[in-house]
Amino acid sequence: MSRHTSFKIAMPLLATAFATQIQAQDTQPVNNGTNPTLLTTRATLTYQYNRVNAGPSLNTDVFEASVSAPFGPTRDMALEFTLPYANGPFDSSFDTGDISLKFIHVTDLNARRGLAYSVEYFADTASRPDIGNGEDVLEVSAFYAAFLQNGNIFAPAIVQTMGLDGGNAAGNKINRTALDFYYVPRLEDPKYFITLDPSLSYDWETDKGFAGLQVTLGMITGKAFGGDAQVFVKPGIYAGEDRPLDFSFQVGFRVLNF
Repeated sequence: MSRHTSFKIAMPLLATAFATQIQAQDTQPVNNGTNPTLLTTRATLTYQYNRVNAGPSLNTDVFEASVSAPFGPTRDMALEFTLPYANGPFDSSFDTGDISLKFIHVTDLNARRGLAYSVEYFADTASRPDIGNGEDVLEVSAFYAAFLQNGNIFAPAIVQTMGLDGGNAAGNKINRTALDFYYVPRLEDPKYFITLDPSLSYDWETDKGFAGLQVTLGMITGKAFGGDAQVFVKPGIYAGEDRPLDFSFQVGFRVLNF
């Protein structure tokens, strides 16, 4: 076989192999942010409407901007900064709420499950008591993520929230525990995603509790700002005589993997 003939045979084979590799890369699923153990860069803008339980005409509005970045040799840790801008049920003017900084660490991860914890510090930066905690607050959480055979994810978590200053100006102390049952069903079309987030919360200071359910419906819209853009809506409903809200509704835009 001549060198020219070998070249003519090799070139189509190389082109086919290269095209197959590119196609495989294109079909890799995009990290849409629903897997809590898969840390990535993300920037998020949201607006949330809250209907307060105290009366039919009372509500609050919250705008939030947050950015998260993983770090470490295996990118198993991340820092997230959140800046809220909100109004209160009796004062419709907007101002800065309590800014927060969150540390996340995925301590163990394999094909079947993941373990992680987070520590979030809420600084007492709100300009008014009705849009903040009234004191510095620490929130610690831990979760176990199970990767089910059908591609679904079940990640129950326990969350403890506690005030650091012994109470706010009104003497109210913060000491709450929540159980979260985060679930992500796998959808056939990877462009869309959904999460189900039922929870139970209990306030140890007031001996009161309530239940909640938040559902996120999202869609990946394409490339933007060097990453993968998505839009989502997140309605929430709450039950129990001592619930703080009747319902909430959030809309958001997010860019990941940039």
